[in-house]
Amino acid sequence: MDFITLLYFGMIAGLLAWGLGLCWAWSRMGTFAGEVYDSNVELGMLSEDIDREAYIASYIRTEGPRAATYRCLSSIGAGLLLPILIAAFNRIWDGVWRLMGAVEGPFERGYMLHTFLTFIFVMLVIVGMLYLVTAYYYRFMPPTLAEEVERLKGEQ
Repeated sequence: MDFITLLYFGMIAGLLAWGLGLCWAWSRMGTFAGEVYDSNVELGMLSEDIDREAYIASYIRTEGPRAATYRCLSSIGAGLLLPILIAAFNRIWDGVWRLMGAVEGPFERGYMLHTFLTFIFVMLVIVGMLYLVTAYYYRFMPPTLAEEVERLKGEQ
């Protein structure tokens, strides 16, 4: 295995480790939300009339690592798409290069221009994908915890 392949697999392993860390954070949210509820009630910052389970559900919905999860999943997707994007661009590039009358030889693809445009193409696709994920997150962003607490107070 060459260095670039090892680097790619290392990148994917790092992204998967990030994903596992987020899974752990999500699994701990319920316990942590209960501790926050107990602490806020004890300090008088939160009324005891608010249902504990409803507060925990609201806390998880508002304070969970949702944005980080979206970013992680899109990064893993981009990492897995990277070889496919490069192969697709090479296919398109070779087709265009042949249509322009390229001759066989050591500089058949126009390597410097090809490398630069491969980078630009991959970055455009990945940035576009991250834009869509970010737009989705902000379009369906959960309310703040303060808004949820006010809603819970209103349900009493």
